[in-house]
Amino acid sequence: MEKNIKLIPLKDIEDQIEFWKGTRFRQYGIGLNVADKKDDFYEYMLAEIPGERGFMLLTCVEGYKSGSALALVKTSENQTNFTVKGEAIKYSMGTENTFLKKE
Repeated sequence: MEKNIKLIPLKDIEDQIEFWKGTRFRQYGIGLNVADKKDDFYEYMLAEIPGERGFMLLTCVEGYKSGSALALVKTSENQTNFTVKGEAIKYSMGTENTFLKKE
């Protein structure tokens, strides 16, 4: 694991926690043909969609699918913060082998 990186299981994150654009998540065990299972992951980042306030985009930022979208994530009701809640991330990504990446 990279230095100074902490991975928190998404299933342990409270549903009401809010995430801002730029937050990163990892999904492991996706089936890449790699020698070391610790390298079998995609990393996704919450990204803003220009002109859109109702959703953010989970975009792959690490792995051979870089630049590909995984899912639209519904933003929180409080549009002034422009965040998504843990519940929405869990719904969009699932919780199996999925982690919040903290640096």
